[in-house]
Amino acid sequence: MYCTNKIAGRGRIVAVCMVFTGIAISLNIEAAGLSLRDAERLALQDDPSVELVKANRLALEELSVAAEQLPDPMLKAGVVSLPTDTFNLGQEAMTQVQLGLIQKFPRGHTRALSSQQIRQRSEGLDKTVVEQKLRILLDVREQFLETIKQQQLLGINAEAISVFSELAEVTQDYYGTGKVNQDDVFQASVELAQVEERAQRILQEEERARARLATWIGEAAYRDLEPGWPSLETPSSDAEIQKNLKNHPRILALNKNIAASETGVELARQKYKPEFSVDVTYGGRGGTNPDGSSRPDLFSAMVVMDLPLFHKNRQDRYTAASIAQSSAAMFTRDDIYRRMLREIDSNTSTLARQQARVTLFDTILVPESQSSSMASFESYQSSVGDLTTLLRAQITEFELRLDQARLQAELLKTQARLLYLEGELK
Repeated sequence: MYCTNKIAGRGRIVAVCMVFTGIAISLNIEAAGLSLRDAERLALQDDPSVELVKANRLALEELSVAAEQLPDPMLKAGVVSLPTDTFNLGQEAMTQVQLGLIQKFPRGHTRALSSQQIRQRSEGLDKTVVEQKLRILLDVREQFLETIKQQQLLGINAEAISVFSELAEVTQDYYGTGKVNQDDVFQASVELAQVEERAQRILQEEERARARLATWIGEAAYRDLEPGWPSLETPSSDAEIQKNLKNHPRILALNKNIAASETGVELARQKYKPEFSVDVTYGGRGGTNPDGSSRPDLFSAMVVMDLPLFHKNRQDRYTAASIAQSSAAMFTRDDIYRRMLREIDSNTSTLARQQARVTLFDTILVPESQSSSMASFESYQSSVGDLTTLLRAQITEFELRLDQARLQAELLKTQARLLYLEGELK
Protein backbone atom coordinates (compact mmCIF):
# COMPACT_ATOMS: atom_id res chain seq x y z
CA MET A 1 0.00 0.00 0.00
CA TYR A 2 1.20 3.48 -0.87
CA CYS A 3 0.67 5.13 2.53
CA THR A 4 3.44 7.41 3.88
CA ASN A 5 3.89 8.67 7.40
CA LYS A 6 2.78 12.11 6.36
CA ILE A 7 -0.39 10.74 4.90
CA ALA A 8 -1.07 8.75 8.04
CA GLY A 9 -1.01 12.01 9.98
CA ARG A 10 -4.14 13.29 8.28
CA GLY A 11 -7.53 11.87 9.25
CA ARG A 12 -9.05 11.45 5.83
CA ILE A 13 -5.86 10.01 4.36
CA VAL A 14 -5.81 7.47 7.18
CA ALA A 15 -9.35 6.56 6.13
CA VAL A 16 -8.19 5.96 2.56
CA CYS A 17 -5.35 3.75 3.77
CA MET A 18 -7.78 1.83 5.94
CA VAL A 19 -9.99 1.24 2.88
CA PHE A 20 -6.99 -0.12 0.97
CA THR A 21 -6.03 -2.39 3.88
CA GLY A 22 -9.59 -3.56 4.48
CA ILE A 23 -10.03 -4.49 0.86
CA ALA A 24 -6.77 -6.42 0.86
CA ILE A 25 -7.91 -8.39 3.93
CA SER A 26 -11.41 -9.03 2.60
CA LEU A 27 -10.06 -10.32 -0.69
CA ASN A 28 -8.08 -13.00 1.18
CA ILE A 29 -4.91 -12.29 -0.81
CA GLU A 30 -2.58 -15.26 -1.16
CA ALA A 31 1.17 -15.07 -0.97
CA ALA A 32 1.77 -16.08 -4.56
CA GLY A 33 0.46 -13.62 -7.16
CA LEU A 34 -1.98 -14.88 -9.78
CA SER A 35 -0.41 -14.72 -13.24
CA LEU A 36 -2.22 -14.43 -16.53
CA ARG A 37 -1.17 -17.98 -17.43
CA ASP A 38 -2.64 -19.24 -14.15
CA ALA A 39 -5.91 -17.47 -14.91
CA GLU A 40 -6.02 -18.94 -18.43
CA ARG A 41 -5.37 -22.44 -17.10
CA LEU A 42 -8.08 -22.12 -14.45
CA ALA A 43 -10.58 -20.79 -17.00
CA LEU A 44 -10.02 -23.63 -19.47
CA GLN A 45 -10.02 -26.30 -16.77
CA ASP A 46 -13.40 -28.08 -16.96
CA ASP A 47 -15.21 -24.99 -18.21
CA PRO A 48 -18.96 -25.77 -18.38
CA SER A 49 -19.48 -24.08 -21.74
CA VAL A 50 -16.72 -26.16 -23.34
CA GLU A 51 -17.97 -29.35 -21.70
CA LEU A 52 -21.47 -28.55 -22.97
CA VAL A 53 -20.25 -28.44 -26.57
CA LYS A 54 -18.27 -31.64 -26.06
CA ALA A 55 -21.33 -33.43 -24.68
CA ASN A 56 -23.43 -32.30 -27.65
CA ARG A 57 -20.72 -33.50 -30.02
CA LEU A 58 -20.67 -36.95 -28.38
CA ALA A 59 -24.46 -37.10 -28.62
CA LEU A 60 -24.33 -36.37 -32.35
CA GLU A 61 -21.64 -39.03 -32.87
CA GLU A 62 -23.92 -41.62 -31.29
CA LEU A 63 -26.91 -40.42 -33.32
CA SER A 64 -24.94 -40.65 -36.58
CA VAL A 65 -24.44 -44.39 -35.98
CA ALA A 66 -28.09 -44.93 -35.10
CA ALA A 67 -29.35 -42.96 -38.12
CA GLU A 68 -27.67 -45.36 -40.56
CA GLN A 69 -29.48 -48.43 -39.29
CA LEU A 70 -32.65 -49.96 -40.69
CA PRO A 71 -35.86 -49.35 -38.74
CA ASP A 72 -36.75 -52.10 -36.31
CA PRO A 73 -38.87 -54.85 -37.90
CA MET A 74 -42.51 -55.09 -36.83
CA LEU A 75 -44.09 -58.32 -35.60
CA LYS A 76 -47.55 -59.17 -36.87
CA ALA A 77 -49.82 -61.77 -35.25
CA GLY A 78 -53.54 -62.46 -35.53
CA VAL A 79 -56.43 -64.63 -36.72
CA VAL A 80 -57.90 -64.33 -40.24
CA SER A 81 -61.39 -65.41 -41.38
CA LEU A 82 -62.50 -66.85 -38.05
CA PRO A 83 -66.14 -68.13 -38.21
CA THR A 84 -68.26 -66.24 -35.74
CA ASP A 85 -70.90 -68.94 -35.27
CA THR A 86 -68.59 -71.42 -33.57
CA PHE A 87 -65.19 -69.66 -33.35
CA ASN A 88 -63.74 -73.03 -34.33
CA LEU A 89 -60.30 -72.65 -35.93
CA GLY A 90 -60.69 -75.88 -37.93
CA GLN A 91 -64.21 -75.32 -39.21
CA GLU A 92 -63.41 -73.26 -42.31
CA ALA A 93 -60.62 -73.85 -44.79
CA MET A 94 -59.83 -70.15 -45.07
CA THR A 95 -59.33 -69.61 -41.31
CA GLN A 96 -55.68 -68.92 -40.44
CA VAL A 97 -53.61 -68.11 -37.41
CA GLN A 98 -51.04 -65.72 -38.89
CA LEU A 99 -47.59 -64.74 -37.69
CA GLY A 100 -45.47 -62.39 -39.76
CA LEU A 101 -42.74 -59.73 -39.93
CA ILE A 102 -42.77 -56.33 -41.66
CA GLN A 103 -39.51 -54.60 -42.53
CA LYS A 104 -39.41 -51.04 -43.85
CA PHE A 105 -36.65 -49.74 -46.15
CA PRO A 106 -36.34 -45.91 -46.12
CA ARG A 107 -36.28 -43.97 -49.36
CA GLY A 108 -33.16 -44.06 -51.51
CA HIS A 109 -30.00 -43.17 -49.58
CA THR A 110 -31.87 -41.55 -46.71
CA ARG A 111 -30.08 -43.57 -44.01
CA ALA A 112 -26.57 -42.89 -45.29
CA LEU A 113 -27.28 -39.21 -45.89
CA SER A 114 -28.88 -38.74 -42.46
CA SER A 115 -25.85 -40.31 -40.81
CA GLN A 116 -23.52 -38.14 -42.89
CA GLN A 117 -25.40 -34.95 -42.01
CA ILE A 118 -25.32 -35.67 -38.28
CA ARG A 119 -21.63 -36.55 -38.48
CA GLN A 120 -20.90 -33.24 -40.25
CA ARG A 121 -22.67 -31.34 -37.50
CA SER A 122 -20.63 -33.27 -34.95
CA GLU A 123 -17.42 -32.30 -36.74
CA GLY A 124 -18.60 -28.69 -36.69
CA LEU A 125 -18.99 -28.88 -32.91
CA ASP A 126 -15.46 -30.25 -32.71
CA LYS A 127 -14.26 -26.97 -34.23
CA THR A 128 -16.64 -25.04 -31.99
CA VAL A 129 -14.87 -26.49 -28.93
CA VAL A 130 -11.60 -24.86 -30.07
CA GLU A 131 -13.36 -21.61 -30.91
CA GLN A 132 -15.04 -21.56 -27.51
CA LYS A 133 -11.65 -21.97 -25.82
CA LEU A 134 -10.30 -19.07 -27.88
CA ARG A 135 -13.20 -16.89 -26.77
CA ILE A 136 -12.63 -17.83 -23.14
CA LEU A 137 -8.94 -16.95 -23.43
CA LEU A 138 -9.82 -13.59 -24.98
CA ASP A 139 -12.35 -12.74 -22.28
CA VAL A 140 -10.03 -13.84 -19.46
CA ARG A 141 -7.16 -11.83 -20.90
CA GLU A 142 -9.28 -8.71 -21.27
CA GLN A 143 -10.67 -8.90 -17.72
CA PHE A 144 -7.26 -9.78 -16.26
CA LEU A 145 -5.70 -6.80 -18.06
CA GLU A 146 -8.55 -4.58 -16.89
CA THR A 147 -7.87 -5.63 -13.29
CA ILE A 148 -4.13 -5.06 -13.70
CA LYS A 149 -4.88 -1.65 -15.20
CA GLN A 150 -6.98 -0.62 -12.21
CA GLN A 151 -4.22 -1.76 -9.85
CA GLN A 152 -1.66 0.26 -11.81
CA LEU A 153 -3.96 3.28 -11.71
CA LEU A 154 -4.47 2.78 -7.99
CA GLY A 155 -0.71 2.72 -7.39
CA ILE A 156 -0.15 5.89 -9.43
CA ASN A 157 -3.05 7.59 -7.69
CA ALA A 158 -1.68 6.57 -4.30
CA GLU A 159 1.56 8.37 -5.20
CA ALA A 160 -0.55 11.38 -6.17
CA ILE A 161 -2.28 11.24 -2.77
CA SER A 162 1.11 11.23 -1.08
CA VAL A 163 2.38 14.15 -3.15
CA PHE A 164 -0.73 16.29 -2.80
CA SER A 165 -0.94 15.47 0.91
CA GLU A 166 2.61 16.66 1.39
CA LEU A 167 1.90 19.71 -0.76
CA ALA A 168 -1.20 20.52 1.33
CA GLU A 169 0.87 20.34 4.53
CA VAL A 170 3.61 22.48 3.06
CA THR A 171 1.03 25.03 1.91
CA GLN A 172 -0.53 25.03 5.37
CA ASP A 173 2.90 25.69 6.91
CA TYR A 174 3.57 28.47 4.40
CA TYR A 175 0.20 30.01 5.24
CA GLY A 176 1.20 30.07 8.90
CA THR A 177 4.32 32.04 8.01
CA GLY A 178 2.50 34.34 5.62
CA LYS A 179 4.18 33.11 2.43
CA VAL A 180 0.86 32.12 0.81
CA ASN A 181 -2.73 33.20 1.21
CA GLN A 182 -5.76 31.21 2.30
CA ASP A 183 -6.87 30.57 -1.30
CA ASP A 184 -3.73 28.50 -1.86
CA VAL A 185 -4.55 26.37 1.19
CA PHE A 186 -8.08 25.75 -0.11
CA GLN A 187 -6.83 24.98 -3.60
CA ALA A 188 -4.31 22.41 -2.33
CA SER A 189 -6.97 20.84 -0.12
CA VAL A 190 -9.41 20.53 -3.04
CA GLU A 191 -6.84 18.89 -5.29
CA LEU A 192 -6.06 16.37 -2.53
CA ALA A 193 -9.75 15.59 -2.09
CA GLN A 194 -10.11 15.01 -5.85
CA VAL A 195 -7.34 12.41 -6.01
CA GLU A 196 -8.80 10.72 -2.92
CA GLU A 197 -12.19 10.54 -4.65
CA ARG A 198 -10.50 9.16 -7.77
CA ALA A 199 -9.05 6.36 -5.63
CA GLN A 200 -12.58 5.30 -4.71
CA ARG A 201 -13.62 5.27 -8.38
CA ILE A 202 -10.61 3.17 -9.31
CA LEU A 203 -11.36 0.71 -6.52
CA GLN A 204 -14.93 0.42 -7.78
CA GLU A 205 -13.74 -0.33 -11.32
CA GLU A 206 -11.28 -2.90 -9.99
CA GLU A 207 -14.04 -4.67 -8.10
CA ARG A 208 -16.14 -4.81 -11.26
CA ALA A 209 -13.24 -6.19 -13.29
CA ARG A 210 -12.54 -8.86 -10.66
CA ALA A 211 -16.22 -9.83 -10.61
CA ARG A 212 -16.17 -10.31 -14.39
CA LEU A 213 -12.93 -12.29 -14.12
CA ALA A 214 -14.51 -14.44 -11.40
CA THR A 215 -17.06 -15.60 -13.99
CA TRP A 216 -14.27 -17.70 -15.49
CA ILE A 217 -11.92 -18.53 -12.61
CA GLY A 218 -14.07 -18.25 -9.49
CA GLU A 219 -12.60 -17.11 -6.19
CA ALA A 220 -9.09 -17.08 -7.66
CA ALA A 221 -10.04 -13.76 -9.26
CA TYR A 222 -9.81 -12.12 -5.83
CA ARG A 223 -6.23 -13.16 -5.24
CA ASP A 224 -3.40 -10.68 -5.48
CA LEU A 225 -2.22 -10.47 -9.07
CA GLU A 226 1.33 -10.95 -10.23
CA PRO A 227 2.91 -7.45 -10.33
CA GLY A 228 3.71 -5.81 -13.63
CA TRP A 229 2.16 -6.10 -17.03
CA PRO A 230 1.79 -9.67 -18.37
CA SER A 231 3.44 -10.62 -21.64
CA LEU A 232 1.51 -11.91 -24.63
CA GLU A 233 2.60 -13.59 -27.83
CA THR A 234 3.36 -11.15 -30.63
CA PRO A 235 0.54 -11.38 -33.21
CA SER A 236 1.33 -12.19 -36.81
CA SER A 237 1.13 -9.54 -39.51
CA ASP A 238 -2.14 -8.30 -40.94
CA ALA A 239 -1.58 -10.15 -44.22
CA GLU A 240 -0.64 -13.40 -42.48
CA ILE A 241 -3.71 -13.39 -40.23
CA GLN A 242 -6.00 -12.65 -43.17
CA LYS A 243 -4.37 -15.41 -45.21
CA ASN A 244 -4.98 -17.99 -42.47
CA LEU A 245 -8.46 -16.74 -41.54
CA LYS A 246 -10.11 -19.47 -43.62
CA ASN A 247 -8.61 -21.98 -41.17
CA HIS A 248 -9.99 -20.20 -38.10
CA PRO A 249 -12.03 -22.65 -35.95
CA ARG A 250 -15.09 -20.43 -36.22
CA ILE A 251 -14.95 -20.42 -40.01
CA LEU A 252 -14.25 -24.17 -40.11
CA ALA A 253 -17.28 -24.81 -37.90
CA LEU A 254 -19.44 -22.73 -40.23
CA ASN A 255 -18.07 -24.66 -43.21
CA LYS A 256 -19.21 -27.89 -41.55
CA ASN A 257 -22.66 -26.38 -41.09
CA ILE A 258 -22.73 -25.52 -44.80
CA ALA A 259 -21.72 -29.08 -45.67
CA ALA A 260 -24.48 -30.42 -43.41
CA SER A 261 -26.99 -28.10 -45.10
CA GLU A 262 -25.90 -29.28 -48.54
CA THR A 263 -26.34 -32.85 -47.37
CA GLY A 264 -29.81 -31.78 -46.23
CA VAL A 265 -30.59 -30.81 -49.83
CA GLU A 266 -29.66 -34.29 -51.01
CA LEU A 267 -31.70 -35.72 -48.16
CA ALA A 268 -34.75 -33.73 -49.28
CA ARG A 269 -34.36 -35.05 -52.84
CA GLN A 270 -34.66 -38.59 -51.53
CA LYS A 271 -38.32 -37.83 -50.83
CA TYR A 272 -39.00 -38.18 -54.56
CA LYS A 273 -38.09 -41.87 -54.26
CA PRO A 274 -40.53 -44.51 -52.96
CA GLU A 275 -40.30 -46.12 -49.55
CA PHE A 276 -40.54 -49.93 -49.49
CA SER A 277 -41.90 -52.38 -46.95
CA VAL A 278 -41.56 -56.17 -47.09
CA ASP A 279 -44.33 -58.17 -45.43
CA VAL A 280 -43.68 -61.90 -44.79
CA THR A 281 -46.53 -63.89 -43.20
CA TYR A 282 -46.97 -67.52 -42.15
CA GLY A 283 -50.56 -68.70 -41.80
CA GLY A 284 -51.37 -71.90 -39.87
CA ARG A 285 -54.67 -73.74 -40.58
CA GLY A 286 -56.51 -76.41 -38.62
CA GLY A 287 -59.07 -79.05 -39.60
CA THR A 288 -59.08 -81.49 -42.57
CA ASN A 289 -59.98 -81.49 -46.23
CA PRO A 290 -63.04 -83.41 -47.50
CA ASP A 291 -60.76 -86.32 -48.40
CA GLY A 292 -59.58 -86.50 -44.80
CA SER A 293 -56.12 -84.99 -45.36
CA SER A 294 -54.80 -82.21 -43.14
CA ARG A 295 -55.07 -78.68 -44.46
CA PRO A 296 -51.67 -77.28 -45.46
CA ASP A 297 -50.38 -74.10 -43.85
CA LEU A 298 -49.98 -70.99 -46.05
CA PHE A 299 -47.08 -68.58 -46.66
CA SER A 300 -47.46 -65.04 -47.96
CA ALA A 301 -44.89 -62.43 -49.05
CA MET A 302 -45.72 -58.90 -50.22
CA VAL A 303 -43.85 -55.74 -51.13
CA VAL A 304 -45.53 -52.41 -50.32
CA MET A 305 -44.35 -49.05 -51.64
CA ASP A 306 -45.69 -45.54 -51.64
CA LEU A 307 -46.02 -43.50 -54.83
CA PRO A 308 -44.74 -39.90 -54.51
CA LEU A 309 -46.65 -38.75 -57.59
CA PHE A 310 -48.09 -35.48 -56.29
CA HIS A 311 -44.93 -33.70 -55.19
CA LYS A 312 -45.72 -30.08 -56.03
CA ASN A 313 -46.79 -29.06 -52.53
CA ARG A 314 -44.72 -31.55 -50.56
CA GLN A 315 -41.44 -32.86 -52.00
CA ASP A 316 -40.84 -29.72 -54.05
CA ARG A 317 -41.38 -27.58 -50.96
CA TYR A 318 -39.03 -29.66 -48.83
CA THR A 319 -36.31 -29.38 -51.49
CA ALA A 320 -36.78 -25.63 -51.91
CA ALA A 321 -36.62 -25.14 -48.12
CA SER A 322 -33.41 -27.18 -47.87
CA ILE A 323 -31.79 -25.18 -50.67
CA ALA A 324 -32.75 -21.94 -48.92
CA GLN A 325 -31.30 -23.21 -45.63
CA SER A 326 -28.07 -24.14 -47.40
CA SER A 327 -27.86 -20.66 -48.92
CA ALA A 328 -28.54 -19.08 -45.51
CA ALA A 329 -25.70 -21.09 -43.94
CA MET A 330 -23.37 -19.92 -46.70
CA PHE A 331 -24.40 -16.28 -46.34
CA THR A 332 -23.88 -16.52 -42.57
CA ARG A 333 -20.34 -17.83 -43.10
CA ASP A 334 -19.54 -15.12 -45.65
CA ASP A 335 -20.90 -12.37 -43.40
CA ILE A 336 -18.90 -13.54 -40.38
CA TYR A 337 -15.77 -13.95 -42.54
CA ARG A 338 -16.17 -10.39 -43.81
CA ARG A 339 -16.63 -9.04 -40.29
CA MET A 340 -13.55 -10.89 -39.05
CA LEU A 341 -11.50 -9.46 -41.91
CA ARG A 342 -12.55 -5.97 -40.89
CA GLU A 343 -11.68 -6.76 -37.26
CA ILE A 344 -8.19 -7.83 -38.36
CA ASP A 345 -7.68 -4.56 -40.26
CA SER A 346 -9.08 -2.47 -37.43
CA ASN A 347 -7.09 -4.11 -34.64
CA THR A 348 -3.86 -4.18 -36.65
CA SER A 349 -4.03 -0.46 -37.38
CA THR A 350 -5.09 0.24 -33.79
CA LEU A 351 -2.12 -1.73 -32.47
CA ALA A 352 0.31 0.24 -34.65
CA ARG A 353 -1.10 3.56 -33.37
CA GLN A 354 -1.02 2.37 -29.78
CA GLN A 355 2.60 1.28 -30.08
CA ALA A 356 3.53 4.72 -31.48
CA ARG A 357 1.67 6.43 -28.63
CA VAL A 358 3.34 4.22 -26.01
CA THR A 359 6.74 5.24 -27.41
CA LEU A 360 5.71 8.90 -27.21
CA PHE A 361 4.59 8.51 -23.60
CA ASP A 362 7.74 6.61 -22.60
CA THR A 363 10.27 8.87 -24.28
CA ILE A 364 8.80 12.37 -24.12
CA LEU A 365 5.50 12.98 -22.36
CA VAL A 366 6.05 11.27 -19.00
CA PRO A 367 9.78 12.08 -18.55
CA GLU A 368 9.30 15.75 -19.44
CA SER A 369 6.20 16.09 -17.26
CA GLN A 370 8.16 14.66 -14.33
CA SER A 371 10.97 17.13 -14.95
CA SER A 372 8.45 19.95 -15.14
CA SER A 373 6.87 18.87 -11.83
CA MET A 374 10.23 18.73 -10.12
CA ALA A 375 11.22 22.16 -11.42
CA SER A 376 7.89 23.68 -10.37
CA PHE A 377 8.18 22.21 -6.88
CA GLU A 378 11.68 23.59 -6.45
CA SER A 379 10.50 27.01 -7.65
CA TYR A 380 7.59 26.89 -5.23
CA GLN A 381 9.87 26.00 -2.34
CA SER A 382 12.12 28.92 -3.30
CA SER A 383 9.08 31.23 -3.37
CA VAL A 384 9.79 31.91 -7.06
CA GLY A 385 6.83 29.97 -8.52
CA ASP A 386 3.22 30.06 -7.46
CA LEU A 387 0.97 27.24 -6.26
CA THR A 388 -1.22 27.25 -9.35
CA THR A 389 1.73 26.52 -11.62
CA LEU A 390 2.93 23.76 -9.30
CA LEU A 391 -0.49 22.15 -9.08
CA ARG A 392 -0.91 22.30 -12.85
CA ALA A 393 2.46 20.60 -13.33
CA GLN A 394 1.70 17.91 -10.75
CA ILE A 395 -1.76 17.24 -12.16
CA THR A 396 -0.37 17.01 -15.71
CA GLU A 397 2.29 14.52 -14.62
CA PHE A 398 -0.13 12.19 -12.87
CA GLU A 399 -2.75 12.47 -15.60
CA LEU A 400 -0.15 11.49 -18.18
CA ARG A 401 1.01 8.56 -16.08
CA LEU A 402 -2.59 7.40 -15.66
CA ASP A 403 -3.14 7.71 -19.41
CA GLN A 404 0.07 5.77 -19.99
CA ALA A 405 -1.22 2.87 -17.88
CA ARG A 406 -4.58 2.92 -19.63
CA LEU A 407 -2.87 2.91 -23.01
CA GLN A 408 -0.64 -0.01 -22.08
CA ALA A 409 -3.68 -2.04 -21.03
CA GLU A 410 -5.52 -1.24 -24.26
CA LEU A 411 -2.46 -2.18 -26.31
CA LEU A 412 -2.30 -5.61 -24.66
CA LYS A 413 -6.06 -6.08 -25.14
CA THR A 414 -5.61 -5.35 -28.85
CA GLN A 415 -2.88 -7.97 -28.98
CA ALA A 416 -5.25 -10.44 -27.30
CA ARG A 417 -7.94 -9.75 -29.92
CA LEU A 418 -5.48 -10.33 -32.75
CA LEU A 419 -4.36 -13.60 -31.13
CA TYR A 420 -8.00 -14.69 -31.08
CA LEU A 421 -8.31 -13.83 -34.77
CA GLU A 422 -5.24 -15.94 -35.49
CA GLY A 423 -7.28 -18.90 -34.34
CA GLU A 424 -4.56 -20.72 -32.42
CA LEU A 425 -4.43 -21.50 -28.70
CA LYS A 426 -1.36 -19.52 -27.63
